[in-house]
Amino acid sequence: MVRRREVRLTSDGRVLAATVVTPQEPTGAGALFVHGLGSDRGTNVERAEAVARRLGATCLAVDLGGHGGSSGRLSALTPRQNLTDVLTAYDALAAERQVDPARVAVCAASYGAFLSVLLTQLRRPARLLLRAPALYTDDSLDSPLARRVPGGADAGAVRVLAGYPGQVLVVESEHDEVVPPSTVRAWCAARPDVEHVVLPGAAHALTDPAWRAAYTDVLLSFLGDLGGHAGDTPT
Repeated sequence: MVRRREVRLTSDGRVLAATVVTPQEPTGAGALFVHGLGSDRGTNVERAEAVARRLGATCLAVDLGGHGGSSGRLSALTPRQNLTDVLTAYDALAAERQVDPARVAVCAASYGAFLSVLLTQLRRPARLLLRAPALYTDDSLDSPLARRVPGGADAGAVRVLAGYPGQVLVVESEHDEVVPPSTVRAWCAARPDVEHVVLPGAAHALTDPAWRAAYTDVLLSFLGDLGGHAGDTPT
């Protein structure tokens, strides 16, 4: 049994729509879900419910500024502004009464994965799951989203991931038509201990229910021991 709660967060003058999913018996673990460019929190709420139900983690799925139910004009926003949105959502989850801030994971896709790596310069999530992670050049951070430029192994975000001390899993779609294998290789080469899983047959957007189910299985496995024991709720 899980409970959904719709919330509104304030981020640099923008109002972000988000959903908090609370398990019946919280373990103290938390998971933040961040979507990709042009998407929203819809399928992430479904994944959050699975994580809350199976692992007892309190979850938050957010619409970045300019997406879904959040305010802001997408064409006018920069990645740095959306990074502020990710930070706002992370802090909101960590502030939930039943969440241990030391046991918060971030599960992010594509553009959201890029932002979530940069988040680790500001906060220290316990784990990072990066699905089909996009990568952009350093000067794209303050440029309008329409002018973002794909980055390579020398991009600053790769160096940021190299310095992040927590567990990292990169999930690749076998037939990704948006994020090329070279980008996945750049992320995986950031550290020798980066875990790497390929979703067979999957495209970038996971439009097939079988792909989404496979990804949820990977997600649950990666986060499985983060929850500890039911009832280990902070006081």
